Amino acid sequence: MTELRVLVWNVKKGEHLTEAGAYVAAVRPDVWLAQEILPRHVAPFELATDMRCYPAAPATTSPNDNAIFIRPGSWFEVAEEYKHPDGAWHPPANLAVRDAACREERGGRRISLVSHHLCYFSADRRLSEAEWCTTLAKPGWLAIIGGDWNSYPSGAGPAPSLWASLLEDDNPCLDRALYVNRTYEESGIRHTDDRPDRLLRAAGFVDAARYARDELSQDLAMDPTTGHGDLERQGGRWRIDRVYLSEELAPTITNVQGGDASAVGALSDHLPVLLTLDSHKVRALLRPHGSATATATATATATAI
Repeated sequence: MTELRVLVWNVKKGEHLTEAGAYVAAVRPDVWLAQEILPRHVAPFELATDMRCYPAAPATTSPNDNAIFIRPGSWFEVAEEYKHPDGAWHPPANLAVRDAACREERGGRRISLVSHHLCYFSADRRLSEAEWCTTLAKPGWLAIIGGDWNSYPSGAGPAPSLWASLLEDDNPCLDRALYVNRTYEESGIRHTDDRPDRLLRAAGFVDAARYARDELSQDLAMDPTTGHGDLERQGGRWRIDRVYLSEELAPTITNVQGGDASAVGALSDHLPVLLTLDSHKVRALLRPHGSATATATATATATAI
């Protein structure tokens, strides 16, 4: 095995369960960071994809759960499963995985996997939910965090003119709720919400698509992922679904495939993102003393968040 494939996809409450399962099965990811997985859809998705589901703690706020699907027999294994029932509109799914081959070797590192779906209606709540991710940015920790961020990459969200057009009284696409939900107020002015992206990158996480564009010349990695089939409601096509990873993991990226409408048709209003990593490089990081920060790793990675 020379690559590790991580799929990020919000399946819109499994409205096209059979077709969505067939798509994931065809992609054959090692990890699927999934959003809007209804509890009754867990077993059908497991059967269709031949993967095991680790759902997030159930929420009283929404039945649309986050989940992480893992392919059995991959070179890594699940070391810990963490539940976070409080503090998020959609509690994140969170696993720690390790290289099965160095299970008995002291000091081996782990990767924290997170499937996240930030609150759609509150910029302040989104910011708080994104802040939780910084608990995985400690020195020596490795993390891959993917999901539906319901906010924009910095420098790439709707311009003020777009929001102004949505607010015109004679605009058939009038959606003041979207305007309020996707902006935040500061000094009496509403701004496009890009704060989760800015916060994660300030904490040291790397936006995989940006890295692929800038370091690998993969411009298509920046393709939009949302608005598909629901342009009016979502204000256009934007890169709402993103994957972030620890800076140490960034050089292991070999490919980021952005949203491709031709791949999934109208199965969801979100398009999938497929992240491919060099598994040999990832494995080298997980080995004892696999990085300059390994001296701090044994203690750091053994502590549950």
